[in-house]
Amino acid sequence: MTDLMPSKRNELVETHLTYARALAAEVVRQLPSHVLREDLDAAAELGLVEAAQVFDPSRGILFKTFAYYRIRGAIYDAIRKMTWFSKSQYDKYRFEMAANEYMADYAETAHEVPAENAAQEAVSVTETITSCYLLSLDAEQADVADHNARSAEETLLDDEQKQLVRRAMQMLPEKNREVIEGYYYQNLNLEEVGQRLGLSKSWVCRVHAKSIEMLREAMSELSALPATSAHAAR
Repeated sequence: MTDLMPSKRNELVETHLTYARALAAEVVRQLPSHVLREDLDAAAELGLVEAAQVFDPSRGILFKTFAYYRIRGAIYDAIRKMTWFSKSQYDKYRFEMAANEYMADYAETAHEVPAENAAQEAVSVTETITSCYLLSLDAEQADVADHNARSAEETLLDDEQKQLVRRAMQMLPEKNREVIEGYYYQNLNLEEVGQRLGLSKSWVCRVHAKSIEMLREAMSELSALPATSAHAAR
């Protein structure tokens, strides 16, 4: 790891301050009019400072790319803590927040891959983010189960999807499963999940990212089973 001089870190923050505020403006446009832009600007700036503090230029990642997910994560965390932010509103952001957490860890830990492997890597990342979406969707439907609003076919597809997700979760090691359950089903942020498990936030972020990847692999494995075998695995 290459440590940056404090003056260089301050330069990164000053150079990207407008960028961080632009990300806050992008999010605030989706929120009720009474949300103060200044609050999200402050959160974005905090995320930017945190990104500058841990950025390692020797890994060949652009700072703007690296900072993006940390800034967005700080904004989402600030929104989550606002008193007006209800559980139903949180549900709408659950997928984006989860995908952002995964990509933040990915941006921090990924290494450059050979050109011939780039396409496969992109597929793996997309499939992993899809797993975030399925978990978020399952959690939201568990909170508000309104089968009357869906057709019989949609309900069947939803049920099959939820069963696949939950069977795959049972294949995860206990700690990985606890992170998934706490974050997606118990409305905890990763810092709160870490406190429950005695892990630092940075470490639980790693566990979350690894758990999502493991879940994707488990779902792929289950989907590849013949129908009779998949039924027996339930």
